[in-house]
Amino acid sequence: MGRMKEIYIELLNANGGIPPDMTVADMARMREMEVYNWEQYEREQEKIRLQHIESENSGEAGKMEQVTKKFSAHYGQAREEKGGEQ
Repeated sequence: MGRMKEIYIELLNANGGIPPDMTVADMARMREMEVYNWEQYEREQEKIRLQHIESENSGEAGKMEQVTKKFSAHYGQAREEKGGEQ
């Protein structure tokens, strides 16, 4: 119970009250990050979200490049074979 009280006091001091949109999960993440100001916490969460999206997109681009190379090589061979038959 002492830890929750400490977090609650930190949140009150940093924000002038408890933000209305804050959930218990937010409170737990804020404690892990040691960020008690709501606006700063939201900025940090947005940065994390953007980094996650960027890493997903870069991974997908790499996969697409690999597939394209494989497909292009196969497609080129198929065209040559087909062209040779004619």
